[in-house]
Amino acid sequence: MNCLNCNNDAMDKFCQTCGQKTTTHKFSLRSIFDNGILYGIFMINKGFFFTLKELFIRPGHSIREYLEGKRVNHFNAFSFLLLLIAIAYFIEEYSGFQLSDMMDEDNAEFATSLEGFMEEYPRAVYILNIPIMAITSFLLFRKSNLNFAENIILNTYNSAAQILLVLPFTILAVFYKNIEVLSLLFTLTPIIGFGYYFWFYYQLFSKYEFKKRNLILRSILSIIIFSLLQGIAFASIVGIRKL
Repeated sequence: MNCLNCNNDAMDKFCQTCGQKTTTHKFSLRSIFDNGILYGIFMINKGFFFTLKELFIRPGHSIREYLEGKRVNHFNAFSFLLLLIAIAYFIEEYSGFQLSDMMDEDNAEFATSLEGFMEEYPRAVYILNIPIMAITSFLLFRKSNLNFAENIILNTYNSAAQILLVLPFTILAVFYKNIEVLSLLFTLTPIIGFGYYFWFYYQLFSKYEFKKRNLILRSILSIIIFSLLQGIAFASIVGIRKL
């Protein structure tokens, strides 16, 4: 057989050229909780920097290839996300910048309550986004024949990239304390994030049988639906905390 990663001949359990397993299968919900997936949470290797580079050069193409079998060079999706959450949380502790600083009086209470939840459960908000994104992409891009587990995987990488996009602003807030300037810069992060979101989806699903206009509309619609569902989820969290 041919190796799915490097396309060279592979005779045994591992490719003699790149080292990837020859028994690479499609992801399933069961495999997400398999030891082979969770094992990566405790391992850091060169795949971290390869994945980091790919997510900013060719994110959609790279993650589609990962789902199709080119996996040996990529860092595990869940490990990648958890590591970035830890880094972001550590930096935020020193920035002193609060989401409520950007809000008017009417919305400051909402922001303060949400920040309180994030401080108690720093991973929850980031992880909550993944099933919302997965449901959206699964429904809008069903023609791709990617199953729900694969949509979870690809959106885990997408969510991790969103953290990376915000990190430069968070680091700046550690050393620069002008609230007005920081507030202006942080208002740009959703625009940058939505732009990346569109780029990621457009690249990833461009190989499948979507017409260009249809692919653009679906990518934009996915952002709108995700934003609405995310807003409902966050509003529910704040509402529950007030009870």
